[in-house]
Amino acid sequence: MDYKEKYKTELVVNWHITEACNYHCHYCFAKWDKQKNELLNDNESVSKLMDEIQGLPSILNDKYMTEFKSVRLNLVGGETFLNTRKVIRIIHHARQRGFVLSAITNGSRLNSELIELIADSFSSIGFSVDSLDSDTNTKIGRIEKSKVMDTHKVLLDIKAIKKINPRIDIKINTVVSSLNKSEDLSRFIEQVAPDKWKVFKVLPVLTHDNNISQDDFARFLERHQSFSDVISSENNDEMTDSYLMIDPIGRFFQNSNVGEGYLYSKPIPQIGIRAAINEINFDVSRFHGRYKNKRIDMREIS
Repeated sequence: MDYKEKYKTELVVNWHITEACNYHCHYCFAKWDKQKNELLNDNESVSKLMDEIQGLPSILNDKYMTEFKSVRLNLVGGETFLNTRKVIRIIHHARQRGFVLSAITNGSRLNSELIELIADSFSSIGFSVDSLDSDTNTKIGRIEKSKVMDTHKVLLDIKAIKKINPRIDIKINTVVSSLNKSEDLSRFIEQVAPDKWKVFKVLPVLTHDNNISQDDFARFLERHQSFSDVISSENNDEMTDSYLMIDPIGRFFQNSNVGEGYLYSKPIPQIGIRAAINEINFDVSRFHGRYKNKRIDMREIS
């Protein structure tokens, strides 16, 4: 299947399985008031959510005349791999239902067991890397106790994953804020050689701290234009209503167009996914637009 066909037929559902994280990034949007009843703690709830997600492609096809044929379940946090046993259980349920799997991680918890799990179970794995500078990572909040994020370890882990599974797609996610807007990540990106580098303008959902202008964002992209073949950039408007996101207690959520915070559906396991999807805004054309163009034209961001 070529890339154009894949983006038309693969429905990507982002499940934030936990809010828990060992880092404390100030502009992190994965905040839901520390819900105590996260679904990943209950096997029956995980199974019920998976059953509901399995029926989503046909629901959307009927509603929007789309052609979704498969689900890629993208596991996100918090930090996705804080609890290996619970992640393994989720992977088991996803495989039973034929889902393609991917995940996003900060990489801090990866060990040999998780590296093998990722290589064997996922079609792609994304690493969140905002800065290569220890002081900047400390200011961002990418620090656990006194241990700052180790980007060299991320590089070594990526190489280990690729050694086991050379076909796995590697993705880097970078949020551009006032703290890293002047940084040059070129050497790191050269070493990783990712299949995709997603570059986001910091999203002021929960706070306006560390916000940047569109010009700041454009300059960051221009500085890295030699990687235009793999860069996929998203400003605030492009991120609104273009994702299918589920929070840790099983609610669809979307960024609010007015003010701060999120708009939520009722929990999917309670009301069913057909009713829940009707309680949020989902722009299928924006969803497709995020996947159809791998290459970014730098002239469009100036």
